[in-house]
Amino acid sequence: MKKRNSGQRGFTLVELIFVLAIIVTLASIFLPLAMSKFSESKEASATSSIDAISAALTSFFGDLDHFPTCDSTDCNPLTSNNNDLKFLAFGTGSGSLTGEYPVSTSGSGSDWDLTTNDSASPERNNAFNHLAVNNPNADGTTGDTATTTGDYSTSKWKGPYIAKIGIDPYGFAFIAHVGTMETNGSKITTTGQGWILSAGPDGVLDTAPNASVLSNDDIGYIFFTK
Repeated sequence: MKKRNSGQRGFTLVELIFVLAIIVTLASIFLPLAMSKFSESKEASATSSIDAISAALTSFFGDLDHFPTCDSTDCNPLTSNNNDLKFLAFGTGSGSLTGEYPVSTSGSGSDWDLTTNDSASPERNNAFNHLAVNNPNADGTTGDTATTTGDYSTSKWKGPYIAKIGIDPYGFAFIAHVGTMETNGSKITTTGQGWILSAGPDGVLDTAPNASVLSNDDIGYIFFTK
């Protein structure tokens, strides 16, 4: 008969329960900390992108003497009431970004109503077409012909002013409220503040265009106020 080695023993049930209790306690302490740091890193990433957007808009304004406001075929905000672009969307690339808009239904929170307030050709609301390529009225692909006349003429447009930003860390386009940034008072077509925003973790723009402070989990700041 094989003699049992008295020096070998397994864990008792009490010891296993004790070890599991320690693991659960440590997890309850460090998991929330890890999630908090992860959330903070996303917010920092969104803020960094918003700063880049702000810098690009500043550079654009320095060269063209106005913010991106081009709609229809006229890109000069001082000569035509067609210049009624209300916001820019910063997303994954060229073309229409409507599928990347955050939630913004009129009457339920912020009253941005992005889908209704975009231009007849939503590509014009794509910041890529104004800041990355000089083609505000086309689909913004890199092979498009640049605008050569008017207020976006190649003699004034010195971009690209921004590299591809991409969607925010939560999966939605950044929104810049350029409608209130037009410099000629008679051409301002929307009221409110010049917000640059990420809709935050919930994907809903809770901060109204005329608000003076952020709401809920939105991330951003007022870049321009009239």
